[in-house]
Amino acid sequence: GDADADESVLALIAAAREALTNAAVHSGAERVDVFAEALAAEVSVFVRDRGVGFDVETVGDDRHGVRQSIISRMSRHGGTAQVRSQPGRGTEVRLSVPRIAKQGSVT
Repeated sequence: GDADADESVLALIAAAREALTNAAVHSGAERVDVFAEALAAEVSVFVRDRGVGFDVETVGDDRHGVRQSIISRMSRHGGTAQVRSQPGRGTEVRLSVPRIAKQGSVT
């Protein structure tokens, strides 16, 4: 589906771009998969690689790519970010923001 690029969707796009950049730079994977969908209630993006992976719990607060550019950005815009990764098994980032209904529209 389609979605207007309001402030929350632009934040989603920026977080997805960061997840893609991280996968391209750090995963060592030959391929990164991206899936986006706009549903009636939310817009979501999934970024997945089958690269080296990492332990999410050990990512320091100074690592701005994951903590600030993905997780905090989504939180600031009313969305969610789930980062699942395991060393040797790759990484999956799930991002979503609720759709904001326009005045007079039915969702």
